Amino acid sequence: MTPPPPLSRSAQLLLANRTLVIAHRGNSSVAPENTLAAFRSATALGVDMVELDYHQSADGVPVVIHDATLERTTDAAIRWGEEKPAVAERTLAELVALDAGRWFAAEFAHERLATLVEAIETIHAGGCVTLIERKSGDPAALVAALETHDRLGDVILQAFDWPFLAECRRLRPDLVVGALGRREITAEKLVAALATGARFIGWADPDLTREGIALAHEHGLKVFDFTVDDEARAAELIAFGIDGIISNRPAQIRPIVARSVAPD
Repeated sequence: MTPPPPLSRSAQLLLANRTLVIAHRGNSSVAPENTLAAFRSATALGVDMVELDYHQSADGVPVVIHDATLERTTDAAIRWGEEKPAVAERTLAELVALDAGRWFAAEFAHERLATLVEAIETIHAGGCVTLIERKSGDPAALVAALETHDRLGDVILQAFDWPFLAECRRLRPDLVVGALGRREITAEKLVAALATGARFIGWADPDLTREGIALAHEHGLKVFDFTVDDEARAAELIAFGIDGIISNRPAQIRPIVARSVAPD
């Protein structure tokens, strides 16, 4: 009998029997969110995963940014004289010419937007798995980018758009995905999440309870919480059995998680 293929890095990480520490938009409390500087800072901390967001450019390239418009985290509004310039209406060449760091601090002036592939390569070089949140863009473009650069095994994909996740899994059944959600966790929601091929759910922190986490575990799903910066809340979630904590302050959350791990 032919042995099964080895598990990818991302699949192995989901099997970990501990709470994972996930840097939200990189180490976004000390560097401009969703930039290579924030990703390098996060990997230097030794987190398990680095979370990021992407939108698709006008010419079909996944670009790392949280908002659908550019005015909050770049100089696009000033540069182009537009109130709310949209990511989807600009080419990659236009987007990467923007300053995406000065808004945060002068020392990050000239930090630019990164492509999804550039971000994954940076995070991979730092020894971490990338947790991708899709904000906009079609499944084929994402899968093609990951296949072209042979990074399917180094990423985990999550989205609020559950049909998008299902289509990505149809294109690549080996892609590890998770379903994002809010409000009460119910059995019906969990069954729907499983139908997408999800291995975990990522849930809004105010809506997570011990009972909801237990119900997800009963359905064979792990649970990530977004977004937790309070140390007392992190400790409470660990006691509830949370599988991953997404935080803007990973340096503060890591010791809380470390204290919860029983010695060998």
